[in-house]
Amino acid sequence: MFDDYHLQHARSEDADAIAALHAESWRSAYRGLVPDVILGDALDAERQQAWRDRFAAPDADRRFTLMAVSNDRLVGFTCVLADADPPHGPLLDNLHVKPGWRSRGIGAKLLHESRIWVRQIAPGRPMHLWVIEDNTPSRAFYDAQGGVVGDRRINVMAGIEVPALRYTWPAL
Repeated sequence: MFDDYHLQHARSEDADAIAALHAESWRSAYRGLVPDVILGDALDAERQQAWRDRFAAPDADRRFTLMAVSNDRLVGFTCVLADADPPHGPLLDNLHVKPGWRSRGIGAKLLHESRIWVRQIAPGRPMHLWVIEDNTPSRAFYDAQGGVVGDRRINVMAGIEVPALRYTWPAL
């Protein structure tokens, strides 16, 4: 049943499962928005190394990684970095829900829990994220969750310029 999931804090031993879902989510959401080379076979190993490095990094108390799990299977996760961009508040660096599990409230719950953590770690500070400008499904989700569009920047991915927008949520 899709509604049968629970939230739990991620640990270093969850890095590979998070990396696999991260790569799957990118391939599902970003096809046609970023160069195909980014979504190729190398993505799996790149995400795996990135997540292993993230969990091995110091200052674990300055990041928040929460998972949505159903029957011992990862179906979503969020990761907030408290100090990635101090002038703009904590950065919601990741929010991914497994294809087939989307539009069931998991993303909204993970986003809400991320905001609660931000209130605890950085009282009075907003939370923000960057989204690919042409990623209309994600933008519709962030709009529905009360995100406010702000700055625009150009990310360079595999030598290709990809416009991105900052969404911000005020402090809870």
